[in-house]
Amino acid sequence: MKKLLLLVGITAAMATGAPARGQYIYMDVNGDGVCSSSDILTSSVTTVDIYLDTNHDAAGREVTCSDGTNPLNIGSYSLLFEVLDKQGSAQLTGWTNGMSGYTEVSSFTVAGRRAGVGFTGSEFLPPGRYKLGHLSVVVTGVPSLFFLSQDADPGIPTPVTGFGSQCDASAYPNTVTLGVDFSDNCNVYASFDAVEATTWGKIKQVYR
Repeated sequence: MKKLLLLVGITAAMATGAPARGQYIYMDVNGDGVCSSSDILTSSVTTVDIYLDTNHDAAGREVTCSDGTNPLNIGSYSLLFEVLDKQGSAQLTGWTNGMSGYTEVSSFTVAGRRAGVGFTGSEFLPPGRYKLGHLSVVVTGVPSLFFLSQDADPGIPTPVTGFGSQCDASAYPNTVTLGVDFSDNCNVYASFDAVEATTWGKIKQVYR
């Protein structure tokens, strides 16, 4: 079984409680800080920015930890990606961390169309929106890029897409996980088709 992302160096007491439900993680291709239909992978694209809002949902509504006590702060993150290459292809070539003071705990690893990476900090940062970093890509045609919730591929050490928090989670203690504890996410689609996305087993975006 894969190890969960560790909150290295964080000594604050961990709480227990029900999972939070309102986080939002998204991709941005054109540099405007949001995810919209303008974000498309083409041959001119070399990076994809990744943002996480720990205490707002995709509609901008503020959310709090469901235990009523602990903050929806952030002390680490892990990310899993997959390329859907029906209309093109993308090589996922690297990850650049954007969180000051964070260190790598799960090295950027590619296995076929999938990739994963994980970083942790020395302390919890306040709830809010953070630019986690950017994914480097080499694009041919017009492919799609998705977040994966969890990955059973033994070649990728990163276990989930999520973030470490003092707000407890459900399946993975203190790791708030996409597809388990929250669902709001926005991916980069060549053309969004709900049936196709469901067939491929991806977490569907909430806004496009």
